[in-house]
Amino acid sequence: MRSEGEKELPEDSALQEQIEKLNQIGIGLSSETNLEDLLELIVFEAREFTGADGGSLYILDEDETLYFNVSQNDTLSRRPDPPPGFKPYPLTLSRESIAGYVAITGKIVNIEDVYSLPSTVPYRFNPDFDMRNDYVTRSMLVVPMKDREQEVLGVLQLINPMDETGKIFPFPKSVEHLIMSLASQAAVAIRNATLIADIKALFESLIRYSATAIDARSPHTAGHSRRVAAYSKAIALAIDEQSTGPFAGVSFSREQLEELSYAAWLHDIGKIGVPEQILDKNNRLSDEAMESIVNRFELIKAFKLCFVGEGTRDRSTTEPSGQGGREERSIDGAGEESGKAVQQIQEELNLIQNTNRSNFLSDEDLAALQVIASKTYKNLAGDTIPYLSDKEVEYLSVRKGNLTAEEYRRIQTHVELTYNIVENIPFTKSLQNVPFFSASHHELLDGSGYPKGLKGEEIPLQSRILAVVDIFDALTAADRPYRRAMASEKASEILKAEAEAGRLDDDVVNLFVDQKLYEI
Repeated sequence: MRSEGEKELPEDSALQEQIEKLNQIGIGLSSETNLEDLLELIVFEAREFTGADGGSLYILDEDETLYFNVSQNDTLSRRPDPPPGFKPYPLTLSRESIAGYVAITGKIVNIEDVYSLPSTVPYRFNPDFDMRNDYVTRSMLVVPMKDREQEVLGVLQLINPMDETGKIFPFPKSVEHLIMSLASQAAVAIRNATLIADIKALFESLIRYSATAIDARSPHTAGHSRRVAAYSKAIALAIDEQSTGPFAGVSFSREQLEELSYAAWLHDIGKIGVPEQILDKNNRLSDEAMESIVNRFELIKAFKLCFVGEGTRDRSTTEPSGQGGREERSIDGAGEESGKAVQQIQEELNLIQNTNRSNFLSDEDLAALQVIASKTYKNLAGDTIPYLSDKEVEYLSVRKGNLTAEEYRRIQTHVELTYNIVENIPFTKSLQNVPFFSASHHELLDGSGYPKGLKGEEIPLQSRILAVVDIFDALTAADRPYRRAMASEKASEILKAEAEAGRLDDDVVNLFVDQKLYEI
């Protein structure tokens, strides 16, 4: 034990500095939850800590396969023609490879010269990497990454530590214990990141399954949320690539991309509270209501055949029968009159049926419909019955589309229901805006949208993106049974017209349309 006033030895000072640096690395590793970034960070920090020119990381999978996940090398990256980007690939787990030996045995391997391995060791150095890249590997330190239960999760491999002059030297024995400590911290961080990734994957699956199930309630919307999510991601990634123009200073972090994706998948989940008869409404009237009208008009036609011209027949029957067949001619006249009446009724029914199927009601057809609605007939009990009920007239009189004002209001409530549902999902702080984004995809820049009538800057970029792609998919989707899918070019024209009118974000629309991001 050092007495008071005794000077600290240089070796002690250097060791303390390394330990402090190791602690800082551990803190950095524990704060990184993205597995891919974490693996890169582990290799980078280990190389920085040991002065290694290169490093690799292997993950031992549950199926006992060793995956080569990360490769870094300063010498190669500084060359004018660096090798192409590294792609992870699996390796056969074997004691004959150095990484495989360490993964199987859990022992550290420190090699001074990989080209001078003694014949007594079971592993051999594979020179393929050196030959492909005109590189010379000399010293190597290969360390197992063990978690708290001493289970090997992977292997950290470091090569060629260099001094300030670029001279390669062997890894000193003194660094082995410290690098083993770093590898253990890395293993714990990997375990945590893997667990978080698994939970996130499960959470995303539940979101996608729930949204898909809601979409599947109606053939009008099947696949809609998936396409909206894909379009939104395409726009966000395209914005990230912009170095000039309105989006030059705008970018999306990984968390923001996740936030947008979740909002896109969940934007219509509130439709679970909208009755299916409204979601599935192909025509203005239900099939049952239309069948009731058809039966009613068939009954009216039957009454007309029996009673139109009834007054003529009454008068004719009071005349003497010897008036030269005047009674017969009168009956013939009544038959002709009733035939015309029946034909008119059929034409009125045809108009009603066409109106029921139509997506647009002209002024002329609306006037004709109102004339029909003003007519009545008497049933067998003598009751006066209107040709059409007030409710039937209301449904048939919709000028555009097939939803009444009340039904459209019910459809609009889905965004409020979406917010109420999504708000109760325990999102992390980085995803806290998902409820607002998902519930504001019908807000328009001029304040004419819903549910809150937000204007301009009150509507964030993410919601503007969702608004554009939601409209585009509604226009172009091939799964809308009440109309044919609109061509992308025509839908693009509508988007640009809405942007010019100040309802949609013109920068988002122009990016989406001009780069044809819908062709994903």
